[in-house]
Amino acid sequence: MMSKYRHVFQPLKIGHMVARNRIEVSPGANLLGSEEGFVTRELIEWTRRMARGGAGVVTVGMSFVNPMEQALRGFSLDLSSDKVVNGLSRLVESIHRYGARASIELAYMEFVPPQKPQEELTEENLARIRNETSINDKVQVRLPAELSQADIERIIDCFASAAERCLRAGMDMVLIHGAHEMLISQFLSPHKNKRTDKYGGSIENRSRFVNEMLEAIRERVGRELAIEYRLSAEELTPDGIKLEDSLAFAKLIQDKIDLLHVSAGTLSDDQIMGCVIQPTYYERGYNVHYAAAFKEQLQIPVTTVGSINLDLAEEILAAGRADMVAMLRTIIADPDAVKKAQQGAAATIRPCVRCNTCINRPHYFFLPVRCAVNPLAGREVDFMHEPPSPRQKKVVVIGGGPAGMEAARTAADRGHEVILFEKEPRLGGTLNKAAAPPFKADMKTYLDWAVQMTTSHPRIKVRLATAATPELIKAEQPDALVIAVGARPNKPDIPGINRDHVVWVGDLEPGRVRLGENIIVAGGGMTGCETALQLALQGKKVTVVEMLTLEEIVTSAPIINMLSLLSLLKKNGVRLLTETKLDSITATGALVIDAQGQKQELAGDTVILSLGVIPDREAAARFDGLAAETYVIGDCAVSRGSIWTATTTAFDAAMEI
Repeated sequence: MMSKYRHVFQPLKIGHMVARNRIEVSPGANLLGSEEGFVTRELIEWTRRMARGGAGVVTVGMSFVNPMEQALRGFSLDLSSDKVVNGLSRLVESIHRYGARASIELAYMEFVPPQKPQEELTEENLARIRNETSINDKVQVRLPAELSQADIERIIDCFASAAERCLRAGMDMVLIHGAHEMLISQFLSPHKNKRTDKYGGSIENRSRFVNEMLEAIRERVGRELAIEYRLSAEELTPDGIKLEDSLAFAKLIQDKIDLLHVSAGTLSDDQIMGCVIQPTYYERGYNVHYAAAFKEQLQIPVTTVGSINLDLAEEILAAGRADMVAMLRTIIADPDAVKKAQQGAAATIRPCVRCNTCINRPHYFFLPVRCAVNPLAGREVDFMHEPPSPRQKKVVVIGGGPAGMEAARTAADRGHEVILFEKEPRLGGTLNKAAAPPFKADMKTYLDWAVQMTTSHPRIKVRLATAATPELIKAEQPDALVIAVGARPNKPDIPGINRDHVVWVGDLEPGRVRLGENIIVAGGGMTGCETALQLALQGKKVTVVEMLTLEEIVTSAPIINMLSLLSLLKKNGVRLLTETKLDSITATGALVIDAQGQKQELAGDTVILSLGVIPDREAAARFDGLAAETYVIGDCAVSRGSIWTATTTAFDAAMEI
């Protein structure tokens, strides 16, 4: 019931405006703008969907106040041009339509691509560089000491002019991005700001640039536009900004802003990225203690951010640790999360698993945003005019893993009658194993939600412990058949692979196999590394063997998650051997070969195989021709399956029925 979220649904006065509740959709790069930096229909629908979901403030993410090279613009909004106002006004209308307040993040960033000697910066070369490197590789912001007075005045004017354009478009608020080692935050840092003039030295001088910028914005927009300022309470690096300086800075600017948005960390250091955008291995509410410190000392409201869902938001607000709670991934996973909480349907909120698919694609590969558990995210326009099915059909789904459940729910939501066959006595498939480690609580929450939403759906009949056969399917006479039989383990022909102490990673359920104390894990992908971490936390001595390079391992899954996972492996004493091939399995361990061709014998009383899986196309082929419509989805349809490929292929297939 709404009373459970009493504090969440209290209004909040922010400068000139009042937000209907204490939830802000925080900013993020979605890359749904046009290549020229203008508003698109895709961006409008993405934003509109969040506003319709009930948040008090919806913030449009990462928009740039300065003009940039077109080849490196990255499909974010260009607020340096008056031409952006027209489309931005339509976007604002889509937010206001549902009673939410419209905000937008203003950022300054200089894109200076790394160059080979004598390489000419042609449009073609810039495009190639954009495709070959991540955003972080391209961002090389000049340090404060490198800026002339004219540069400073130009940057200030960029912010003020951008804010004025936002006001003209009808925005209620702007969020100044002064966190994560962006240029304006570097003025605050005594380690980055080496100026000896009025912009360097004392905290008052180091705050001068931001003070002048905020004054310039106020001169243009007055109090008609609320201002939220985002900072890193601490940058979490040895020489980075510390809480003491951040608090002093906030006191110096609080009379010029209406809301302080407290984050932490820096985006320029990949090792710190997990502290900014926490993966599933980090606790939720990561930055709340920082926000609480600011709230104690400031006279303006404070926003907290960092892996927060609705239940945690209520706890934070009830305890008085912040005045507003910002969240993005929770809303991406289920845009109706706020509305569902308000209407007493919080149990139906689709949980975010913090896999960071939504972050990985835009930040590292210049791809539009997608979500692993919400197959509509970023694709709202593709399905906004999807016609209903012309008639109700009987749909049979084979396989009750994440793909099968998604297909069953989507088909049932479209009005079809669905029968779901699962050979095991419980739904979930490989998610049951993926959600087993204690640090995968997010996945367990999602699994429980998916099972509950599937089994409680009035149009879905679930038949557990029932292996589908062609004869059984024929007897059902389905109009449509969805095949989600998954994949089989990759077990290459390696000498010794059938020894008694060799275990497939999928068999590591509690009590199913007996493990030794000295473990060799063959395979350093995400599954292998998570398995290694789980065993290390149990006190086992673990060595991971992987043929790929360290860089290839990191990019084999969402990068922030892999970097964080590898850091945890190191912290817990796991030995990682990269560019190393498993040659054979011996009675006392394994023989491996490194990149130089040198052989080494590793001692181990258990060898765990985590060498990937192979789509089980043979199992899927058994059901060919049994229905007029047949769809193959999930791990049996793709070579490198994930939650994202499972839910997306399932949703796409079900929408065609």
